[in-house]
Amino acid sequence: MAATWTASSHGIAWRLELERDTLLPGRLVGGRITATADDAFEARRLLVALRAEEHWKYEVTTTDAQGHTSTRVETARNQLVNEPVAVADSVVLTAGESRSWDIALPVPPLGPATLEANVAGLDWTVAANMDVPGGLDPVIEGPVRVVQPVALLRAGVVPLEAFALYGPADVAADGVTGTITLAPMPLCAGEAFTATVALQAGESRQLQEIRAELRVHVKAAVPTGLAEDIVAWSSIIPATELAGDRTIQLQGTLDPRLLPSIELPHGRAAATFHLILAVAWARDTHLIRDVAIATTHEL
Repeated sequence: MAATWTASSHGIAWRLELERDTLLPGRLVGGRITATADDAFEARRLLVALRAEEHWKYEVTTTDAQGHTSTRVETARNQLVNEPVAVADSVVLTAGESRSWDIALPVPPLGPATLEANVAGLDWTVAANMDVPGGLDPVIEGPVRVVQPVALLRAGVVPLEAFALYGPADVAADGVTGTITLAPMPLCAGEAFTATVALQAGESRQLQEIRAELRVHVKAAVPTGLAEDIVAWSSIIPATELAGDRTIQLQGTLDPRLLPSIELPHGRAAATFHLILAVAWARDTHLIRDVAIATTHEL
């Protein structure tokens, strides 16, 4: 979807347009930028850049003079990518004058992809600024998203668990064995999928219900880093008993939030499919397999 941002900054009224706000790694994204001067204006150059900033949360524990300890959560940030493109070597505008420039921005071939999570994540922006000698630089920024193509996961570029890309995967826990088959694999944010669960339960056991969940575990990969589990899809299968062989067919649509399987310098997101056999007054049985998640089928 095309995106447009407007802003007023240090004597310049901006209009920044991109052909799309969801960007593909390794591709150019085109657009146009317009600057209108409030008064006579001069700058050495005009730059437009794509920037990626990682963020992660961690706990800090301190002790006061009386020996009391307290813990607080801090958020750290680090710029991973800054890809500036020179649009104009010099800009001279009279009062009220407007000029426009076509732009083409390269998206890094490996991203990294946007990760929309709380305890660790990655945000992208497009930013333009004019370099004013001895003055304040006019700037404009807008949020964009870089997606993770299915092909990038299949190419082995992103570290994944051994069976995360397999359609069928064997599972076992508490005397129950089986195979969980997901299609298509990898799964894709906001898109439909099917799951087939073939169970061999052996002796009969009483259940409250059977739950299926697709969970994304996001962790800040630093000392005392925080972690969170995000349920990207869930379903409840009514059941009072499980015995012998049973096959369960499921279908659903993954949460459209961008939660790709990804490894960042200070964070990681990994997905798992859980089939949960809920038992009254006892520990639930979790049959778990690894999953890979992309955020686009586009190449």
